[in-house]
Amino acid sequence: MPKGRVAGFRASSRAVQAGFLVLAALLFGGGGSGAGLANLVVQLVALALLAVNGSAVSAFFRSAPRGFVVLIGMTLILPLLQLVPLPPAIWQALPGREFAAQALEVTGGADVWMPFSLEPNRTAIAFLSLIPALAALVLAWQLPREDRRGLLMVVVACGLVVVLLGAQQLASGNRHLVFYAENLGSPDLQGTFANRNTGGLMLNIALVALVGVFPLRQIRAIWTLGGMATAVLLIVGVVLTRSRSSMTLLLVPAALALWRWLRWRRPAFNRRAAFALAAALVVVAGAAGVLATNQRVQSAFGRFDAVEDEQRPLIWKDTVVAIGRFMPVGSGIGSFDDVFQADEALENLSYGRAQRAHDDFLEAALESGLVGIALVLGWAFVLARSGVQALLRGGSGLAAVGIFALIALQSITDYPLRSQTLLCLFGLMLALLIGSQGPNGEADGEEDGARSAQRPRRTSGRPDAARHSSTDLLKR
Repeated sequence: MPKGRVAGFRASSRAVQAGFLVLAALLFGGGGSGAGLANLVVQLVALALLAVNGSAVSAFFRSAPRGFVVLIGMTLILPLLQLVPLPPAIWQALPGREFAAQALEVTGGADVWMPFSLEPNRTAIAFLSLIPALAALVLAWQLPREDRRGLLMVVVACGLVVVLLGAQQLASGNRHLVFYAENLGSPDLQGTFANRNTGGLMLNIALVALVGVFPLRQIRAIWTLGGMATAVLLIVGVVLTRSRSSMTLLLVPAALALWRWLRWRRPAFNRRAAFALAAALVVVAGAAGVLATNQRVQSAFGRFDAVEDEQRPLIWKDTVVAIGRFMPVGSGIGSFDDVFQADEALENLSYGRAQRAHDDFLEAALESGLVGIALVLGWAFVLARSGVQALLRGGSGLAAVGIFALIALQSITDYPLRSQTLLCLFGLMLALLIGSQGPNGEADGEEDGARSAQRPRRTSGRPDAARHSSTDLLKR
């Protein structure tokens, strides 16, 4: 078998494995940290895929861009370092450990060795949750362009699964086909997720993937009608989640679509494409008119007025106080729910527990201190630098940029990366971003735009073909 054929087969095989991992994460990873057994299924699938692709793991850490490798290595090592037992003289001297030391002194166990993290079990779980993201990254970063586009279509299909399943759930009043007990009787579209914000973000991610995979060179009627129908379903799904952040973030796929349209040349329409686009716009306008009178849609938009009972600013304020207590080292990844109680102001108490900071950046600062802040800034710098290049180049990297923007923006008011599904998609998008830079010499440029029209034609390798080409140039 020719060498190129073998390489192509291996790439396709890894694309199938990456797609299977994404589907497993969609079905089992939407419950957050509270669904440990379901998350374990995703992690076991990822471990199995890493085991059968050991050479791909070593190839990634050996050949991938150094900036990404360093950040990924530090992200993986940090929770493991926080699990290392420390002698009493060291861990009791760390900021914020006085309560733990006093409690152990009462029970006569003050002289025991303790790990850095105040919640070592959750820190270990945090490390395990990174394995599916690593597996998706390792499997997909060297795939050819068509396989990367295929994975984006898998992401779009996952969004449609969430919408269609969520529609059936809503039809039964969220009494049947519900994945998580806390969603029973909910008025929100949930799909495979336990949190409406995470479900809405998944649909926004699918919209961005649709924008990235949509062909611009020759728009056919099937793509126009199918693409517009898919976009309408996903947008309606976002509204039915009643997530305010997700509805606001619809601006990201819209801005990305406009950028892709303006950055490269306007495609030449034929009559069928123009008719299909006109029909699609009529469908969109009709759907918007129908939805405007729908009670569920009105309820969703009405949530923007319900700001008087918003607890997030109060949680953020108390989180800042807790950060000061544990700075500069932090309390340990996953320990927020336990350590936050000590600094929660009495006037801010409510019937429930905060459980999360509802701001992943503040939570990272509390749990990992200066190291966590440095990691966040490092990721922001590397992704921004590569993202600018991807915006100019286009291709699958363009979708990755939009999805990173979605995750970063929702992290301001929520905790999307605490979901195993979204962590897996983060790893996949990281692979597409790295792959779009052409690690094997295959740049993932925008094949639909004006630049492709300006590329010189390649002549065949035959000497007579080169000679004829030179003769034609002389005649001109």
